[in-house]
Amino acid sequence: MFSKILKYLFILQIISNKERQNQGLKKLGRGYYEAYRINPYNPLSYIVLIIILIGGVLAFGFIGIWKEIATRNPFKWD
Repeated sequence: MFSKILKYLFILQIISNKERQNQGLKKLGRGYYEAYRINPYNPLSYIVLIIILIGGVLAFGFIGIWKEIATRNPFKWD
């Protein structure tokens, strides 16, 4: 449900690597079926990222959040 809202607002971008491979293009991300990223050109992306981080700190604490989240760049294709 939340991911559908993010896709509708163009905050979350999902690219099919299978379609890219059929078109003769290079796979994005780690080469899985779909590549995900937060749209760096959408200003709402930064607001959502801050809200998610605040929610993570409230749920897990300052130290626990680093154990629970992957520390990668959300704006690069994954």
